Amino acid sequence: MDRQSFYFFDIDENILHLPTRIHLLNTVTGEERAMRQHEYEDIKSYLGVPGLWEDWADPPAKAYREFADGQDRHGEEYFLRDIRRALDTANWRGPSWSIFKYAVLKRRPVAIITARQHSRETIMAGIRLLVEAGHIPEEPDYLAIQPVSNPQVREELGAHMTTAGLKRIAIRKCVEMGLEKYGRDLPHSFGMSDDDLKNVDLITSAMLECKIDYPEKRFFVISTNRRRHVKMEIFAPHKDAEKLREAEDDYYG
Repeated sequence: MDRQSFYFFDIDENILHLPTRIHLLNTVTGEERAMRQHEYEDIKSYLGVPGLWEDWADPPAKAYREFADGQDRHGEEYFLRDIRRALDTANWRGPSWSIFKYAVLKRRPVAIITARQHSRETIMAGIRLLVEAGHIPEEPDYLAIQPVSNPQVREELGAHMTTAGLKRIAIRKCVEMGLEKYGRDLPHSFGMSDDDLKNVDLITSAMLECKIDYPEKRFFVISTNRRRHVKMEIFAPHKDAEKLREAEDDYYG
């Protein structure tokens, strides 16, 4: 068995730009207001704060309903509808689309790690639409699909944490799955891309933990955020760094 390069991907604003909407609720009037994810990211810190957005909230059960399995008023599954709608536009490809397509073409093991609540079957059906449209020749060689906000997946991960924290656990689990399936003794490499800077920080922490556990493997983090688009390799702290600092403290007093 040969060494493998494993590719982990977030979906939204990373592989794909999707028109999935978040629904805000006016706590005074009961009015709803829908907006795209990038619009929501720009204003979410102002919700409930005196000013333009002080009467608005994002109750999870209502705000994120289009990010879970369900149908719109026309009977279309939200995720499949949004992929179809996106493919009718010119800018549906996210910043990691070319990496995702490369991983599919080269039959690299792929893990989808997303905050969405959809079932694994729904996410696979959505990716299948990309195949049917001719944008990729076949479905990915799935290592895992981890929609971490899905109740079943949350239970599997065994944690009641923030979305970013769940992603961190999912990353570690996917690394272990890859090592178990493709061999623990080979010099594999693992990389994940995400657009959310908070998630990138926790991905970096997860990859660092993995690097400490498996120093002979390589780990990469790709930030596709609009303000910081970088690729970095994770290196473990030198095992004698703490001893060196202690020696310096003793020397310089």
